[in-house]
Amino acid sequence: MCSSLPYQHAHATSKQELVFDWSHEFGAGFGVLLFPSKRNSSAAATCCLAGDFQPLTSLKYISSSNMSSTDDVHACPEDYSLSDHGCTPKRKKSPPPLDSLPVDVQEEIGCMYEFLPEIADHFVVLNKIGEGTFSSVFLAKLKHYSEVKQLFALKHIIPTSHPSRIEGELKCLQEIGGCDNVMGVELCIRNKDHVVIVMPYFPHEKFQDYVQTLSVPEVRDYMRNLLLALRRVHQFDIIHRDVKPSNFLYDQKTKQYALVDFGLAHKAPISQAELAASHRKVSQSTSISSSRSNSLSPSKRKVLTPTQEINLQNIQDFTQKIGQTPSPGFTKLEHSQTIKCRQFTPPTPDIANKVFTKRVKSPRRMLLAKRALMVKERETNLTRTGLSHQGQSSGGLSTCQCFGQPIVCTLCTARSNQQAPRAGTPGFRSPEVLMKCPDQSTAVDIWSAGVIFLSLLSGRYPFFRANDDLTALAQIISIMGSEEVVASASTYGKKLLCNPPTHALNLKNLCNKLRTGPSCRQNRSSSKHNPQEEVKVLQSWASVPDSVFDLLHKLLDLNPSSRITAEEALNHTFFSSGS
Repeated sequence: MCSSLPYQHAHATSKQELVFDWSHEFGAGFGVLLFPSKRNSSAAATCCLAGDFQPLTSLKYISSSNMSSTDDVHACPEDYSLSDHGCTPKRKKSPPPLDSLPVDVQEEIGCMYEFLPEIADHFVVLNKIGEGTFSSVFLAKLKHYSEVKQLFALKHIIPTSHPSRIEGELKCLQEIGGCDNVMGVELCIRNKDHVVIVMPYFPHEKFQDYVQTLSVPEVRDYMRNLLLALRRVHQFDIIHRDVKPSNFLYDQKTKQYALVDFGLAHKAPISQAELAASHRKVSQSTSISSSRSNSLSPSKRKVLTPTQEINLQNIQDFTQKIGQTPSPGFTKLEHSQTIKCRQFTPPTPDIANKVFTKRVKSPRRMLLAKRALMVKERETNLTRTGLSHQGQSSGGLSTCQCFGQPIVCTLCTARSNQQAPRAGTPGFRSPEVLMKCPDQSTAVDIWSAGVIFLSLLSGRYPFFRANDDLTALAQIISIMGSEEVVASASTYGKKLLCNPPTHALNLKNLCNKLRTGPSCRQNRSSSKHNPQEEVKVLQSWASVPDSVFDLLHKLLDLNPSSRITAEEALNHTFFSSGS
């Protein structure tokens, strides 16, 4: 059973029944949708975006408090007019924004009224309560029904957003939302390229206001409800991709939660089980190839030139794609046949060749040949000094000529950029996202939940603060250790070099030191909690069970294939042992 969020539809109260019809407000290319139920929500989202919406039948207002059984059932409020199609709202000018709001907020509200006049007809926008990269969120109430006290959050999506992204967010809100702490949707309004999603307003506090004042039982409830929401989302094989405290709303008074903002959500390209199976295949193939290369004695092992090493690597890549295992002692015939199967860039002419220097007439080709000669000489010198030692220490062949060197060789610059999803908020991206692993699963959301758990245990928010992916990866290495990160990177085909090596920190000691630090004590003393509650909070943190940090390690598992799932985390002893 799904536990519904604490809101009622705007069209239903205890003493009245409101059935809305927006059909007479439509213009060219405009569509308004009301979702009183989730039965046909998926088709409704498509119609809204495609522009072929079929309007509803009639608008009626029935109130048991001011009408008798003999009254006309089609009586309308004073702000409405009666027509053949029922009651329709009278067109009015857009209400002026509140003078107390900042000027820029007033301008945004005025623009939304101008682009979407139906917003001004049926809602009164009170304030702007949030802003993101792709949207702005406003607080509003119904205009014509003052007895309905429910507030609404109007999410105005920027016009440059792709229709597929908007459609995906609507489908997530309709199909997944409404239960298990996942936000639902009430209404969607579209006018050409302007879209507003109407959701129930969820009152909440800022994460930084309570991150240092929660007790251990409250942290347990917070993480349980977060994992409940993630389990609900992952059951549909959807990656939220932007799990962070500002997208998981928490009302400390009512102890209610809501996961919001599905703007970056998408279907998982690979499931968790498929990811684990692929990682096992990669590790097995790597162990087989390394054992074959190490089986050759040093005297029988042939020393290859850098060009031969590149060719051998290309042959290995090609044979793996066609399902064959390359032989270490390949012949020249096999070499030539394999090269014919792949199209390589033609070699640069050798400037030392006298025939070439006599026949060439293009200054541009001569300049390119000189540059190629300079690069070749520099790479040869670096190969003699560094790669020989690297090959002896590793016992295998290097991947390219700049391996382990502070340069980028021509082979690496000629490679195309690897495409991988990288969306998300800095500080909450998982290691596989930072290292551009193409096979990403719902485990990226579990890592983000682990970072939130780490902030709750340490009292530090944000815990990771980085402006780029390399800095973020370095911060993870400083906490989790270089050897652990290198080992996990190899499971999804990445080679990571860390210098100097870093040892992993004890997360329990780290969290205890940060929580008992002077900054945390100062923030707790300046909070508005009474002294008795503060004493209870401190007593709860004096004896934190070891199951807390066991769950933290499993949520922050560097290997996405072995990282715990939301379903498994909910069955952890940290939740089962809590009162």
